[in-house]
Amino acid sequence: MEIGVISEGHADRAVITNLLSGILGIDTSSVKALRPIYTLDETDKSLLDEATFSTWSLVQKECEQRELIDGFLAFEGQDFIVIHIDTAEAGQYGIARPHKKSENYCEELRSLVIDRINTWLKDDLSASILYAVAIEEIDAWVLTIYDKSDSTTTITPKEKLSRTLGRKGINSSSTYDNFLDITKPFKKRKDITRGRFLSYNYSLRLFVEELETKVLPKLQEEE
Repeated sequence: MEIGVISEGHADRAVITNLLSGILGIDTSSVKALRPIYTLDETDKSLLDEATFSTWSLVQKECEQRELIDGFLAFEGQDFIVIHIDTAEAGQYGIARPHKKSENYCEELRSLVIDRINTWLKDDLSASILYAVAIEEIDAWVLTIYDKSDSTTTITPKEKLSRTLGRKGINSSSTYDNFLDITKPFKKRKDITRGRFLSYNYSLRLFVEELETKVLPKLQEEE
């Protein structure tokens, strides 16, 4: 089985790649970058084709146009696509946020974003889509490895992650290779369980539960 990934950036895809490997037990070579297509980060975007970088607006554009999505899902053995989007800019793509102090803030916001993604897609592709909705940024998922406190409602997870890694003498640069390295504990289910990462971030836990519900049964059928 191969799983495609549409993400806001290369570093985001690195996090997702390790999670897919750890939860599903698949090789990282089975994770295919659809957008952005390269692992380059430190490049002048003005000199690159649009396909080599991404933003939330380009994630939206691909969902609406579905060229990469339909093309990938057309082939046997390519049954799932991860769509990643952070909620930090949710207001920019038309989401009215629930109240921050709402007991179900995370779940409600994730549901609203998933509904918006489905609206962009037009047709019901929910059986084939894995929704990597990170509240508020995917950096909050990475924080679960390095900071044993709830990162779900951290207002600025990117900055907190940078500070946390800095205190530990760990490189915090947002490149594909570096994020692949610093999220290695996501690559093995036993490490995820032992580290109790899912207990520190609810949106991470919801994404993992979706992988277990949608994809694992399919993999077991193929065995």
